[in-house]
Amino acid sequence: MTPQLCLGTAQFGLSYGITNDAGQVPEAEVVRLLVKAAIAGIPWLDTAQAYGNSETVIGCNLPVGHGFQLISKLPAQSQQTFTAEDQPLWEQAFQASCGRLGLQRLNALLLHAPADLSKPGGEWLQTWLLGLRDRGLVKRLGVSIYTAADLEGVDPALLDLVQLPLSLYDQRLLQDGTVTKLSASGIALHARSIYLQGLLLTPAARWPNWVGEEVRSHHQRLEALAWERGCRLIDLALGFAQAQACLEAAVLGVCSCLELAELQAAWSAIPPWQAGEWRTWAMQDPVILDPRCWPR
Repeated sequence: MTPQLCLGTAQFGLSYGITNDAGQVPEAEVVRLLVKAAIAGIPWLDTAQAYGNSETVIGCNLPVGHGFQLISKLPAQSQQTFTAEDQPLWEQAFQASCGRLGLQRLNALLLHAPADLSKPGGEWLQTWLLGLRDRGLVKRLGVSIYTAADLEGVDPALLDLVQLPLSLYDQRLLQDGTVTKLSASGIALHARSIYLQGLLLTPAARWPNWVGEEVRSHHQRLEALAWERGCRLIDLALGFAQAQACLEAAVLGVCSCLELAELQAAWSAIPPWQAGEWRTWAMQDPVILDPRCWPR
């Protein structure tokens, strides 16, 4: 099956994305975006406590009668050890999220930093998370990861949903079997970074100077393929995502109603890839694939 769309909302609360020149999405545009997304039947909204005032903006502007399922994330915890005294603080943060969103419960709560579970006292965090699900305050628990190593030591009981990076250029979690393994275990998968923060949609001539020549040439070949096939870079990027039948959703952010309309049109079009051809476009260079490695 083709994955569903999940609207990423980091741009609703932050100036997010290396190619985002417009900055944070104005609230008036968020209002229009949410209405159009609801009408289009987009089922998911992905946010986080760390996304500036994204939760507040969403909560103040959810359309009446919307059908959105909300996903939020607990930010990385600064302390190095946990005790029972941390549980009321996590509970307070969770209830604050729900309050900002105007909801009593969430579809999912993810950990932005799975490594928090491995800290001394991590069992207090796990117990609290499981309690949220037991109390019906969240339907699903999960983690947001960068690499397969982020899953090491995580109790499968916490993995209803895993959000992971996946794109035409970043196929590492497909190649190492992580995606197949998680899917076979019945874990829902949401792919993010499908545009590589917009780089995949941007001509190589406009890429940052720190990008290496080999990577730049790789992208120039993709531009040539798009021209040859009479399609756009967005069609190739989304065509890859649509081919991943193991995904429940593809997380994609937009900054305007025009971008949302472009996303919907490209998503409903016939993908330009021939069967499995997208596999040959994978890259391995972590400097370009992992935004944590990008110069600031």
